[in-house]
Amino acid sequence: MSTSGSLNPLNIDGDTVEKEENPAAQSERSDLRNVGVRLVRQETVVLLVDLVESVRLMQKHEVYTVRRWAEFVRIVDTQILPRYDGVMVKSLGDGLLMRFEMVPDAVNAAAEMHRTLATQNAALPEDRHFHLRAGVNAAMAWSNGIDYYGTGVNLAARLANLAGPGETIASASAHEQLAAALASLAKPGETISSAAARDELTHGVDALCEDLGDCILKHFDKPVRAYRVGPASPQPGLIRRQGFGTAMEPTIAVIPFQARNNAPEHLDIGNLIADSVIWRLSKAPNLKVISRLSTTVFRGRAINFGEVSAYLGTNYIVSGAYAVDAGRILVTVELSSARNGQVVWADRLTGEIGDLLRPESELGNRIAQMVHLSVCEAEVEHILTQPLPTLESYSLLLGSIKLMHRSTRDEFILTRKILDELIHRHARIAAPRAWLGNWYILRVTRGWSEDRKREASEALSSTHAALDRDPSDALALATEGFVYCHLLKDLDTARKRCDEAVEANPSHALGWLYRGTVNAFKGEGPAAVHATRRAIELSPLDPQRYYFESLGATAELSAHQYENAERLARSSLALNRTHPSTWRVLTIALVSQGRMDEARDALSQMRQLEPALTVDRYLARIPNAQLETGRYWARCLAMAGLPSGN
Repeated sequence: MSTSGSLNPLNIDGDTVEKEENPAAQSERSDLRNVGVRLVRQETVVLLVDLVESVRLMQKHEVYTVRRWAEFVRIVDTQILPRYDGVMVKSLGDGLLMRFEMVPDAVNAAAEMHRTLATQNAALPEDRHFHLRAGVNAAMAWSNGIDYYGTGVNLAARLANLAGPGETIASASAHEQLAAALASLAKPGETISSAAARDELTHGVDALCEDLGDCILKHFDKPVRAYRVGPASPQPGLIRRQGFGTAMEPTIAVIPFQARNNAPEHLDIGNLIADSVIWRLSKAPNLKVISRLSTTVFRGRAINFGEVSAYLGTNYIVSGAYAVDAGRILVTVELSSARNGQVVWADRLTGEIGDLLRPESELGNRIAQMVHLSVCEAEVEHILTQPLPTLESYSLLLGSIKLMHRSTRDEFILTRKILDELIHRHARIAAPRAWLGNWYILRVTRGWSEDRKREASEALSSTHAALDRDPSDALALATEGFVYCHLLKDLDTARKRCDEAVEANPSHALGWLYRGTVNAFKGEGPAAVHATRRAIELSPLDPQRYYFESLGATAELSAHQYENAERLARSSLALNRTHPSTWRVLTIALVSQGRMDEARDALSQMRQLEPALTVDRYLARIPNAQLETGRYWARCLAMAGLPSGN
């Protein structure tokens, strides 16, 4: 950095500009003429810190949290900042914005803040611990003499979001300054060599200033190079990796299972188990499965997760062992994450050896189902504990689909942020935009829509954007069909789009599911049942099976197959009891069978989830309100006790 802290004023009221200013910058400078105050561009170092889990702390210990934070701000302002020539720009409620002359001063101040809180935390219960995230950036910023504005300040805030509790993340520009002063950051007893180049750190320096590579930050067009300054947090926000932001699905390797005994006639059983699990997982959406020919080499070895991941490019590893006794087999199976080697899921299962030779092996199916479900749950957990910009794209994809179907409104809203992150990363891929269209559909069908007309327009905008990127994308076509069905109540166009989806991909389960549901709303019972049953057959391991079964139950209603509708609805509710639509289907199926007491009980469960729903509101929502199917379903709900008025 040139003369630190120097001011480079622009003559906002005149016509002179710096020679290097491009036309876009000239236009922006022109816009500042109407600001009414004199703004200057100042080359500065910005440090932004925020309190981790401040909402939780406030909810559980409000008075304590407010008092402790206020005292901490006082310590920062009166003790820490003066030592490092720092200036408090403003307090952000649960964060602080500070300005410094030099990057080492900002980094040292952040480190002292971390140490101060760590010392205080030592004498407190864990649920009252304070941790900071800190972001440092060296850049030009606009200042009115009191506050600071501009991209450089925004970048510091985004970098803070990358940090784990107790961590400081610096931009590449800040690291350039820091490289020459690394020795000053060493603790007693440490020797820290300086880094001559911004992109390379010598061995031994990484623990202090770790190159995290290019990180994707929201609202920044290009990836930003970031560095972790100081030791990693026990709960790191960033995991170093290659090829960030490219994969859209996780890769799973199934290692042939190991025999507990060495009887020659039993040695091939491990291959049979692996083959059965691989065959089923390969049918699952949003997963890549490594062939057994590629995984056989690891059979019988002590599994090194890093080695397997490096050779096979896998994110998850399935392994296990088995023992055979009198035709029965006992299998111990583990699913492990290659990112950290931790066991995600483990279980012991039993079966018959002959079962493994059947096309529909029950044992192989149970293992595959639990593996798929556990992978989705693991990615949801990863999303809920890590900042979005640091997550792999497959984490965001699986997590968004899973969270979209969860019951709480907060998790549903989080899904929108996840999908926005995916869209930001994969601008040319249709899938994230198609899933955003599904998000709008669920928002309306759950009764959470605040402006149905506006959200219908936004949903169509999402699916149109997806189809612009891939006109034959089955997911986008099917989703657009469901948008026309649920949000615009145009069943003819809806069926046309769903037909196009299954024509584009005859094996697309969601396309068949949505096509069958549109048939059901139109009262085309046999066609509806055929399509939804095919959808369930095509996606036996779908993590949202409850959704398939719920819409399948709707199809059975339209075909007047009320016992089948009840069976599917109850099976769906066993997987997810918080989906109001399934309770409505069950209520209608029970009324149609004359089982009124059970119908009233089912309706009571539905009204706990949607207490404001009435017959009139139900008719205003469903796309077949003007058809006999819709009118009949509404009468059944009324007979079970659903109020009629608004």
